Parts: sequence; C-alpha cells; structure tokens
Amino acid sequence: MKNFVITDFEWTSWKGNYTGKYLEKEKRQKWQKKEIIQIGAIKVNENFKIEKKLNIYVKPVFNPVLSEYIKDLTGLRQSLIDKKGVEFKIAFKTFLDFTDNNLIISNGDDGKVLYLNLKYHNIKKKYLNIFNVKNIFRDRYMIPRNMLHSTVIHSYFGYELSYKKFHNPLEDCKNILKVIKKINFNFNYII
Repeated sequence: MKNFVITDFEWTSWKGNYTGKYLEKEKRQKWQKKEIIQIGAIKVNENFKIEKKLNIYVKPVFNPVLSEYIKDLTGLRQSLIDKKGVEFKIAFKTFLDFTDNNLIISNGDDGKVLYLNLKYHNIKKKYLNIFNVKNIFRDRYMIPRNMLHSTVIHSYFGYELSYKKFHNPLEDCKNILKVIKKINFNFNYII
C-alpha cells in the first residue's frame, strides 16, 4: 500500500433530519439538500504518517444560510462560510488534485454525498470511488454500532474525546487514522 487519503465531509442539515437509535433513518424535505459545506482530507503514507492536510469551506447555493442545527453541530459560523467558502466546483477540483489518484476512504456516506453534489452542480466528471469502511469496522473488527461515528470511534480504543472538535472533518480524518493504525487495518478488504 502506497499513499491513501482519508476524507470526511460536513453537509447542510436541519433538526429532525436524522432519527432512530443510531440516527440512521433520514427524513428530509425536498428543499433540504445535502450540500457539502466543509471538506477535510489527509494524505497518509505507507507508514501511517500524515503527509498533507486539506481543509476547504464550501458555500452552499440552494440553502446559503446555515441552519442553527448545523451551526451548533459543527461549530461552523455563517461568517466563516461567507468569507472563506468557495464554490463547490472549485472545492471539488482542489479535492481531486489533492487525492492524486490515491485510494480514498471515509467512515460513512461521504461518497454518496459527493455524488449528489456533483449532480447538483452538473459536473459530469467521472465519479470518484470513495470506499466507506464503516461496515468493515463493524463487521470485521467488531466495533459496536454506537461507537462507529467518526467523532467518537477512536475513543473505543482508549483515545481521549475532544468535544470541541466534534464534526470537524480534519479531526474526524485523524480519528479514523488512529483506528486504522490501532487495528492494523487490512486494506485487502477494500482493494
């Protein structure tokens, strides 16, 4: 295994969008699109060392004003998105360049959300294959469902939680990397 990329996205959401014991059931109004508002990624070498980091804020276009729910969840401020946010097409190009044809993994539906955003913006680019490792963590490594979220997964292995860094894509990427190192993740499950 050469370099690989771990990615995590945050996207627009509103109170009541997610329900169920593990927040797996989704209820959205038609206007409540899943627009990516932050992209985090780390490029990791074969020794599990972080080579590069990427953090991009993205301006949503369908719902340009962030909901109170997503601001509380992520700590993002409207002023930050307005000031530092870029158009999705620019963010996607930057992300694509960053990944540099390396294996890309996430711990969740980030690949599906990226695909939706490509459709929202009429980008006909070949879809990037982002491998969701959540089911592998659960089924092969027996990490309990309630510990699978990227903000807490590392705490299952004794790492300290930082509540100030919940739903921060770069921190979530680092949490996933901690787990990959700890369990000596077998990449043959996804290649």
